[in-house]
Amino acid sequence: MAEDTKAYLTLTPEAMAVLTKATTPRKRGEFVSKLLVQWGEVSVGVEQIDVEALKLQMLGLASVNKSLESRVINLEKQFAALIARR
Repeated sequence: MAEDTKAYLTLTPEAMAVLTKATTPRKRGEFVSKLLVQWGEVSVGVEQIDVEALKLQMLGLASVNKSLESRVINLEKQFAALIARR
């Protein structure tokens, strides 16, 4: 098990209110440690986004969108024909 390091932080009143609501005074260090580790995992994950995969997904979505637009136009034409018959 790694040794803990003491750190003294200056928090805003709002941050302290959140910390007070979230945990007990004895568990604050553990809470902040977990919070920072989770934030680090998320921020590293954001940097590793595959841009090419996103481009391909966008192209796929654009294709599906065009297909749906075409279907809506066909339905609108059929609906207009039905209304015209009345």
